[in-house]
Amino acid sequence: MRLIDRTSVDLVDVSGGTYFPGAPSSSDSASTSGPYFIEFARCAKNITSIPVMLTGGIKKRIEAIAALESGAADAIGLARTMALNPSLANSWMSFDGCGPDFPKFDGTVPGGVTAWYSMRLTALGEDTEDQFDQSLEEALESYDARDAERCSRWLKRIS
Repeated sequence: MRLIDRTSVDLVDVSGGTYFPGAPSSSDSASTSGPYFIEFARCAKNITSIPVMLTGGIKKRIEAIAALESGAADAIGLARTMALNPSLANSWMSFDGCGPDFPKFDGTVPGGVTAWYSMRLTALGEDTEDQFDQSLEEALESYDARDAERCSRWLKRIS
């Protein structure tokens, strides 16, 4: 962090997430609820003048406020939470403390949860989130099919 402090970096995001199916994310092994990296963010804040954003495990407004008020972070990143409710920041700003209902999956398949959120983000981008209703297996199939199609298209362009 001290080295980064000497650069032109504008923001440090303390996070452990990924949207690459098959790669483990922090939430896969999280044994606690709430912000996963709050202590690391707090340590970073103590040794850098660069603003620190905390991302990971924040599901409730009260958790975001506590992280900011404690000085552990200057900003809050909401990844999966926002994928479930893109208007969440607006409702939290109007003092609605509720977070979205997180899906409960029966069993898991490697990469399935990450693929599910990736495809949820795709549905948001296509304005079809109201019709999005995929299981982990279906999301992983959709993700793999989309990835294969993209690879084929990219290979044609560079050949």
